[in-house]
Amino acid sequence: MKRLLLLIAILLFCTTTLSVAGKIYKWTDSEGNIHYGERPPSGQQGKQVHVPKGPAYTAKPAAKAGNPADARKNLLDAFDKERKEKAEATAKSEKEKAARDKNCSNARKRVAGLSIGGRIYDITEQGERKYLEDAEIKKRLAEANKAVEKWCN
Repeated sequence: MKRLLLLIAILLFCTTTLSVAGKIYKWTDSEGNIHYGERPPSGQQGKQVHVPKGPAYTAKPAAKAGNPADARKNLLDAFDKERKEKAEATAKSEKEKAARDKNCSNARKRVAGLSIGGRIYDITEQGERKYLEDAEIKKRLAEANKAVEKWCN
């Protein structure tokens, strides 16, 4: 008899705990944030949310790799490929930086040569000197300054 009463008490306890499960409410605060809780805060309306019973996560397990050695080899190959790509990118950026530095240096030298003053000339096809006018020197100096801005910044 005691066992029967104990069994009935346990069954009643289990069924009451399932039926006592609280309700879930959803509400939005004054800032537009959405909140969930067992009861909405006082003065606010909340909608009751139906929470389905069952497992929370039903995704299929990931497929197992056939051979651990193959998986390890694939992983190492991926690491090698990534390492090579990084090395190529680094080499390319260093090459571009070297070209940029060289162009910057040449542009600064040109500005310095045109800014010194004095007589500046070009060599014609016949090998003779043709001295530049002041307007032409100023024009070339402006072009050289643009080149400095382009390559040195």
